[in-house]
Amino acid sequence: MQKTMKTIVVTLLLVLGYNNVQAAKNFDVAVAKNQILMVELNDAQEGDMLTLLDVDGKVLFKEMHLSSKFQKSLSLELVPEGTYYLHLEDSNTIYAREIVKENNSVVVKKDSQIIFKPTFKQVENQVKLSFTNPSKENTQIYIYDAKGNIVTALENNDLVLKKTFDFSNVPAGDYMIAVLTDNRSFYKNVSTK
Repeated sequence: MQKTMKTIVVTLLLVLGYNNVQAAKNFDVAVAKNQILMVELNDAQEGDMLTLLDVDGKVLFKEMHLSSKFQKSLSLELVPEGTYYLHLEDSNTIYAREIVKENNSVVVKKDSQIIFKPTFKQVENQVKLSFTNPSKENTQIYIYDAKGNIVTALENNDLVLKKTFDFSNVPAGDYMIAVLTDNRSFYKNVSTK
């Protein structure tokens, strides 16, 4: 009975919450009384991750094993006033919500941000990189060898970056591809024969 009542209360808070936002993955966020952030995911998949970060990128909450019908209540009562980010991350995308705590109230910004992650596909000694860059941020790509030496470096700010890196003519071993934008960094380890 208590579990049923809790489910009804959570559902009611999500429906009647002060702020409600929804993105492509049915990522619902609402604010209840007492600065409680209510999160509900209806189609989470294996490998999805939910994080709450402060403005400096420090992780305040992290949940990695999300069920397909995921619900979580996060209290922001004890965190200082400021801007926070709630991220739902899957293998290709990060769905970000901006949350502002001010004057003992919490507001979820209506506009959400979708951050595309680069995709890497390795076929033998070639790695195909594809990266969608809707804000046309300056993007730097570095390839490091196992000792941390830069093997290749390039810059790009195109809307779509497609690049194939051929490792056939380099010594066999371990390498790392780093894709760096103004705000984010993504890494891919590559082993060649």
